[in-house]
Amino acid sequence: MKVRLVLIGVGLILLVLLGLVFAAWNMKPQLVGTFPQTGATDIPVAAPLRLEFSRPMQQDTVTSHLKTEPAREGTFTWVGNTLTFTPDKPWPSGQNIAVQLEAGARATDRLAFPMGQQDWSFTTGETLLAYLWPSNGLADIYTLNPLTGDVHQITQRMGVQDFAVSADGVKIYFSATNPQGGSDLYRLDRIQAASGQNTLITPEKLLDCGLSQCRSPAIAADGFYLAYEFLIPSPGGELGPAQIWILNLTTMEAVPIGLATHETVQPAWSSTGWLAYYDRDSSGYEVVNPLTEERVHLPNQTGQPGAWSPDGQFYLAPEIYFIPVGAQSEMGTSHMIRFNVSTGETEDLTRADDLEDAEGIYSPDGVTIAFTRKYLDIGRWTLGRQIWLMDADGSNPRQVTDEPDNNHYDLAWSPDGRMIAYVRFNRATLSELPQLWLVSSDGSNPTELVIGGYSPLWIP
Repeated sequence: MKVRLVLIGVGLILLVLLGLVFAAWNMKPQLVGTFPQTGATDIPVAAPLRLEFSRPMQQDTVTSHLKTEPAREGTFTWVGNTLTFTPDKPWPSGQNIAVQLEAGARATDRLAFPMGQQDWSFTTGETLLAYLWPSNGLADIYTLNPLTGDVHQITQRMGVQDFAVSADGVKIYFSATNPQGGSDLYRLDRIQAASGQNTLITPEKLLDCGLSQCRSPAIAADGFYLAYEFLIPSPGGELGPAQIWILNLTTMEAVPIGLATHETVQPAWSSTGWLAYYDRDSSGYEVVNPLTEERVHLPNQTGQPGAWSPDGQFYLAPEIYFIPVGAQSEMGTSHMIRFNVSTGETEDLTRADDLEDAEGIYSPDGVTIAFTRKYLDIGRWTLGRQIWLMDADGSNPRQVTDEPDNNHYDLAWSPDGRMIAYVRFNRATLSELPQLWLVSSDGSNPTELVIGGYSPLWIP
């Protein structure tokens, strides 16, 4: 009898243990989703990794077991059961990226078994040059691989007016015409496009602006805010003055910034989260921190688009200067001015009265400025502005292009600083379409890319 009771007891214990083992096995966490997905191709080089788990995880057991090849340091962010890893520097372009979650990641349930090893991989895309085409019709966004010459159409007959690319190269924001005569704001996710079978994907409409114009989108470096120009038509149908608005991409709340009675245009974000725009009524750039509401005014009469230095310390823009011509007349010219936003100090980088400079942009490392220049003296005057380079302090100017009849504009540095994309327009033959070109930063190997292409932007 005792033996039988012992056997029954042992059996019950075994059943309990088996039940516990079964429960622990069922509570074992699963990796239910990875982004980019395994086998995905043409992934932007700055794309983060996202791992979605079936259960809440012991976070340190995941982050300590996540490995990549090539290896990357970075930041980890948890939202619920999803981990996002943002690398501190981009993945190499055009290469296979291997990801491994080593065995041992655990859920917060004490009885749950640890996960086994998980492996997957994806392939990054090459650095691409995005642009609009055609210049004489309903424009769309295209991308071109400068190494292979491959061209892909991103939007389909949308009448794109202008566009911007997020700092990580994952999102494309653009303004496109609508049937009411206004223009709406859209967003494209390149990871979604890379995961599908077709490069033409349906863009997400962010703002339906109806009869109004929503244009000139500018995305903040952190990806949380989108600034844009908002123009409301008058009862007669004419567009009213532009005003800068900011769209919070988390709450989707849009609010105006600046004085309602002032016309404001050309939003541009710094890497540090400051927004610059031009106020035509106060004749200057307003530089604003939307979070702290700090504000700096930079006087300027030209009102041309400016450019931030990569570190967010300087804002670069052309300014009008008047120089005497004869005894009773003067001539207007344009100098490149560097504003120190923190101190308010300004510096003239042109440093000569017989020059007209415009369209300055910093190289990705902040060491060099590309700009366009035109001589004003009779002996060297040309129809078009040429591309020049100078050091960031205005020293060591050197000429890149030398095509007197052609105007050069829309300059765009490649992410590695080795090439400059630009638009060339023949001012001697105005019937010709603008042309998209590429040149090495030392002036070598100028190459025509697209006739009728314009507004180049690099996608890392």
